[in-house]
Amino acid sequence: MKLLSIKRINICVIFLIGLLSQTILGQTNYYLSNSTGADRNDGSIQRPFKSLIKISDIVLNPGDTVFFKKGDRFDGRLRVNGSGTEAKPIVITSYGKGTKPTITGLVDSNIGDYMAAILVENNEHIVFEDLDVQNNRRYAPVVEGQDQYRAMSDSAKSYGIHILNSENGTMHNFTFRNLTIRNVYSVKTVKASNQKAFNAFTPAGIKIEATRNTREKTGTVNGVLVENCLFVNLQRLGIHIKHNSGMNNGGNDSINRIMNIVVRNNEFQHNGGTCVLPICTYNCLIENNMFYYPGSRIDTRMPGRGSSVWPWYCVNTVIQNNHCLHIRGIWDSHGIHIDHTNHNTFVQYNYMEDCEGGFVEILGGNNNAVYRYNVSVNDGWRNDPNWRNGNHTIWITKEAHGHKTDSVYVYNNTVFMNREYSTAIDAVAENIYIYNNIFHATKGDVGKKQTVLNGKESLFVSNNLFSGDYSAKFTNTDKKPVMSNPMFSNEGISSPLGYQLTANSSAINAGVAQQVPAVPLAGKGIFKHIPPYPVVDYFGNVLSTNPDSVNIGACDAKNGEIITQEKIIVTGLIQYLSDMSLRKGRETQLFASVIPANADNKTLIWKSLNPSVATVSNGLVKGLSGGTAKIIVESEDGNFIDAVTINVLD
Repeated sequence: MKLLSIKRINICVIFLIGLLSQTILGQTNYYLSNSTGADRNDGSIQRPFKSLIKISDIVLNPGDTVFFKKGDRFDGRLRVNGSGTEAKPIVITSYGKGTKPTITGLVDSNIGDYMAAILVENNEHIVFEDLDVQNNRRYAPVVEGQDQYRAMSDSAKSYGIHILNSENGTMHNFTFRNLTIRNVYSVKTVKASNQKAFNAFTPAGIKIEATRNTREKTGTVNGVLVENCLFVNLQRLGIHIKHNSGMNNGGNDSINRIMNIVVRNNEFQHNGGTCVLPICTYNCLIENNMFYYPGSRIDTRMPGRGSSVWPWYCVNTVIQNNHCLHIRGIWDSHGIHIDHTNHNTFVQYNYMEDCEGGFVEILGGNNNAVYRYNVSVNDGWRNDPNWRNGNHTIWITKEAHGHKTDSVYVYNNTVFMNREYSTAIDAVAENIYIYNNIFHATKGDVGKKQTVLNGKESLFVSNNLFSGDYSAKFTNTDKKPVMSNPMFSNEGISSPLGYQLTANSSAINAGVAQQVPAVPLAGKGIFKHIPPYPVVDYFGNVLSTNPDSVNIGACDAKNGEIITQEKIIVTGLIQYLSDMSLRKGRETQLFASVIPANADNKTLIWKSLNPSVATVSNGLVKGLSGGTAKIIVESEDGNFIDAVTINVLD
């Protein structure tokens, strides 16, 4: 018998160790590194693959995991080829040390080819975590034999991750965790004022979609969880969830709507439109998110119009415990916007500040639309001479597409203004209930621009507290108004904590008890932690069950109990733009922001490492001479650092 050499034995042992580490109990681990891998390798951690093309061609099985090396960049598209099971999902994640691996959707450094950087079509049970996903598409002429996603017919589409059901049946269970989704742009741009083009323009960080159902094909998606992700510098939408049948087919909600969606603990910063846009969903929970500058225009390709959340044709939606800050846009652009023909929508325990359009927006065809225990600070300051009443404290419209708005409840909210502007109150529906709200304006006024109150069947306005300047028509409609300063704990600050009641407030026990709709499916499924009716106020105080002990406003403290909060520290830093070229003598504005957006110390320190080539002041870069300069931005709190390289052209 011929003996193997020691060298060959060692090679065999290493190979076997690689196979054992790669496959455990029938579940395979695939490793990819663009810096050290090769597609001829076996995909083990010792010999990783290199390209997205390679892993996209492999059929993945339940329990398989795909690891991308941290610090590496992968150009092109990842197409997930295979399904997991509920017990053994396919996991797409990262390994090693350093920054999250980036998947770009790019064919080369200048041309964003693919409609989606990551595509899942007709597969299910998949987890995405610890990745940086981008898709900044660029114009490219169509060339014969080229990939279909390069065709200009798709120029208005761009997605970071696209989940698509185009076949029969239900696709189950998609989890997106600890992702950074950024720089997603289509080739096309639209104006926010072009309503038809704007509605059809849907570039998104994450797109969850089911195509239109027919007699031959019925399909949907059931089970979506998005948590602890960062969405930043997106052309329009953060998360777009849409079933293309739900609007027009009145049939079976279990197949004509995307079901059981949870969006929680995410941060959205400077996106050109709405952060979360659910269309035709059934059971959707959006909670504990930070929405910072929806409707942004930091990039001229952004349309600049959005609300934090914008449900449309949805059933059973709960939007709670979110911060909605600095919403912008020429239309809509309220803190949270309930669009047409939703059923059972509950907007509760949210903090809204500096929202251009206003506080409450409930459009036509809604049934059981509820705003309660929210705090609104300086919302509704838009001034549009072509739309005199285009900024609202409350905006409720009567119908849409033949569907009437019925059963609208706006109660136990706190509204504060200390800026010089005037708002409108337009409320027309079948049954309207506005009670137990605080309207306190130390500057400006509530409702004097225009007040229209018309409940066709029932209009119940009662026990609201008014302080400052307000519409006489509004107060005269109130059956039992309270005309008094609410005595907030620290009014005027940019935090909900300033709008608690002190012990001598006349809002205490001055409210009225009313029956309200219950949250459907409360205590079950994705709503398992939500009671059918509120049991605490905005600040966590337990609500009294005594109908004679109801406060006005979002705070139910009885004896001046003040909830305090520890300092909110910076946990990270995001710089919005990529490396770029700049002509000598020209300027460009860079943008960066701390994470979370509501941290106490948002101070940023900018500096140029080559000031003879380019200088920087508060993010404004000026090119001085030909060459390259690295621009550094650092957070004062936490000393987090990011950088961008500027190439100055003579």
